[in-house]
Amino acid sequence: MDNMAVTLDAICLASKIILESGGETYRAEETVERMCAGLHISRVDVLALPTGLMLTLDTEDHKSITRIVRVHNRATNLARIDLCNGISREVAEGKLSAEEALRRLEEIRKPRKNNPWFLIGASALSAGSFTIMLGGFWVDFIVSFFCGAAVQMALPLLEKRHVPGLLSSMIAGSLTTLLALIGASLLSGVQVEPIISGAIMPLLPGLATTNAIRDTIRGDLVSGGARFIEAILCAVMLAVGIGLMLSMWGGIPS
Repeated sequence: MDNMAVTLDAICLASKIILESGGETYRAEETVERMCAGLHISRVDVLALPTGLMLTLDTEDHKSITRIVRVHNRATNLARIDLCNGISREVAEGKLSAEEALRRLEEIRKPRKNNPWFLIGASALSAGSFTIMLGGFWVDFIVSFFCGAAVQMALPLLEKRHVPGLLSSMIAGSLTTLLALIGASLLSGVQVEPIISGAIMPLLPGLATTNAIRDTIRGDLVSGGARFIEAILCAVMLAVGIGLMLSMWGGIPS
């Protein structure tokens, strides 16, 4: 395989992992620039967006090569970003070749078998804790705990069915509200409002909002605006799901 092709593959894969894992666009661009410097590429122009990457670099024989990378799936995976940053630093310091970096990056991108019960438990505990913070009592904590667990179990099933992210947010909001209303009808003294508010907190796009602000402050207006719209739409679809279920139920029980 041509050495320049390997170099391009490694650089593009590193930036793609960062974008897929919820990293900022400026971080993806800096990763490309630092890896190019470590691989002795004199000139590179790169533009990263939440949904793709475009870069042009000069080869040793003074020819320009352009590569466009499309990013289809985006999630939050800070561990991947940290591992990718470590590899890019080693390349920038001259400790890793393009071939070695590409091999390690491909290992990072491989799907790993994580314990699903750990994530379900963390989501349930987070939902219950937010409910207590928002004025709920221990009976509300229990209902919210099960709401958070049920929603976290449902989300991977929706992903396997290739349900769009915004539609998944609406379904998650509806499911949370339905379970809260069922809990209120079965148990006395249950408050629906803090349960719903607490259970949807883990679903809110906090990282997307933070990245939107950071990209905008750094002058990446296109990326910042796109992330703002994505975060707002996610929150709106959650609210739509909650409103639909409340209207179908007939409102919050008194």
